[in-house]
Amino acid sequence: MMLHNVVIPFVLSAALLTYDIYLIRKGKFIRLPFAHIPIFIGFIIYILIFLFNDFTLKEAFVHSSRSLNLALKLSASWSGSGGYIVWWLFVFSLIAFIFRLRMKECSGNLCVYHNLMIIALFIIALLNDAFSTVDFYPKDGLGLNPLLKSVWMYFHPPATFIGYALGLFIAINVFFNRHNSLLTSLAWIFITIANILGAVWSYFTLGWGGYWAWDPVETSLLLPWLSITAYFHSRKLRNFFLALTGFSVAYAAFVTRGGVSFLHGFALSYVGTVIILLGIPFLVKAFREFKFGLEDLKDTMNIASISLLGIYIVCLSGLIYQSVYMVFRQGVVIDVDYYNFSSLPFVATFLLTLPICRFSIKRYPLLLALVLITSVYLSILTVLGLIRWCGDSPIATNAAISFMIPVSAFSLAGVLYGFTKTDMRSLGLKIIHMSIPLLIIGVLISGPYAYHQASFKPIMIKSGEEMTMDGLSLKYVDMKYVEPREKVSLDGFIVIPEESEAILRFKVNGEYLDMKIRFNLALYLRERGYTISEPAVVNRGLDEYYLVIPSIYVFDLFIFHSKFMYQNGGNEFILRSLARSVNLSYEEFVYRLNSWSQETSHMKRVALIMYKYIPCVNLIWIASALMIGGEILNLVVRRR
Repeated sequence: MMLHNVVIPFVLSAALLTYDIYLIRKGKFIRLPFAHIPIFIGFIIYILIFLFNDFTLKEAFVHSSRSLNLALKLSASWSGSGGYIVWWLFVFSLIAFIFRLRMKECSGNLCVYHNLMIIALFIIALLNDAFSTVDFYPKDGLGLNPLLKSVWMYFHPPATFIGYALGLFIAINVFFNRHNSLLTSLAWIFITIANILGAVWSYFTLGWGGYWAWDPVETSLLLPWLSITAYFHSRKLRNFFLALTGFSVAYAAFVTRGGVSFLHGFALSYVGTVIILLGIPFLVKAFREFKFGLEDLKDTMNIASISLLGIYIVCLSGLIYQSVYMVFRQGVVIDVDYYNFSSLPFVATFLLTLPICRFSIKRYPLLLALVLITSVYLSILTVLGLIRWCGDSPIATNAAISFMIPVSAFSLAGVLYGFTKTDMRSLGLKIIHMSIPLLIIGVLISGPYAYHQASFKPIMIKSGEEMTMDGLSLKYVDMKYVEPREKVSLDGFIVIPEESEAILRFKVNGEYLDMKIRFNLALYLRERGYTISEPAVVNRGLDEYYLVIPSIYVFDLFIFHSKFMYQNGGNEFILRSLARSVNLSYEEFVYRLNSWSQETSHMKRVALIMYKYIPCVNLIWIASALMIGGEILNLVVRRR
């Protein structure tokens, strides 16, 4: 199948968009945007390439394989750096297409900007090898990164590039002093969903027990969320925050695809750094639109927006430092304490404005003073060692929690008090405001346990044995090995069984729970992280037990996988490579394979589990759901 000529429709569309710009400048505005249609055709062909295994396209060869199911093949189309831009380009084009069809008046110059953005995204897709081909006919693809074989892959990246597309679209409007409340709300919703799903993915898939690590990709995706949230709170800087959103989207895409992050190195392209050029016009416009004086701080809404801007500057400063360091050296990781402590005063200020956002509370200054006195008092007690929120965290972290708990509780109480004065039109807004202090409280209490690896405790348990620790009743019931179901290519010609797994069954607090550890042969041969341990959680109200199997058992899985290959006529060259990797002759290696038994394997007899207790972590997911639901309700009510 020779579908890789998919670039042709995109080239045709770029030419038609250029001609459309020429016509608009000549005063000949055509409402029906024919130039977008080739993009839609090319996009459909691009998806078919993945679904029908045309591995002559480099993106399909590198990120897909024949044995993937259709859903994963579809997700593989956006897992690469180039494919991600193609999806972003498609969504933006679709929005521009619908916008132009619904235009009630001629705004040709606005459409010129839309066309230029589409052409720019196409050029960036080209530079990121979205349409590049390989010069041979592979038997199979290299396969999808095993960490991306997750249900969250179907939702988190799409929410991100839809949020990106909407963010760019609303930002373009600022050049014409236009504001689209519907699209701005949708952009906020999708970027919020993307941030939350990223946290969920990290927590339930990566096995480190945390949901936020201030990784550059996480932090950069927070930027457009902060700018749009500040836009909703600002009375004077609305154009500034819209323009800043355009820059934020471009910078977030640059960080994601430019190699700044150590944790998100799935599909990096250093050519992807050109994405930052998209943000320069928006940054220039933002500087021109920033007109703010001290007298504007008399308005609570303006204080809230400036507080969000403060958090934004903290995040952007850390990201710029990491980006510059990456260019001139090998890269650097900024300690999470920088983000946590630098943003703390701005977060506190924002929380304290929520109770009086568009409302007023009698004697608010007196209440505010009492809250701050309480916060300082609890912080002093913490420094003196009389209060300890998490024993694994330093005193400074515990003191910060002691300071923020009264602030968050007061914010929540004030918002709840405001519900007594709430009508249907402001109900969604109040739900959002309620979700924010709830979220912060959840982060404050759970964060130290979730983040610190020292919170993990080991349990060594034999098959059939039952034991109780920290309120966790655990019995090792059984385990089974699962043979590889999928195949991938190492180089386009040698095809190997990709991944085997072990499933360990436990009875936890009276309920059966399966835990899984996976061994990926392709990653092992490429000398990359080849063990994937899928965590399990046990709910206890708002709290959770977080359990994970350490990679100590990888040797059992390695032998199991190798024996499967040997017994099924696997490639001898690969088997000999595996023997050398464990410093055995081929004959000794084969003897080990033949003598190894599942029933007598170490994992079958005894299991080592790492677990930790994370308090109030479910409060984060509840608050996140309330935040999204509140904005959807707000949007529905406003549209009536």
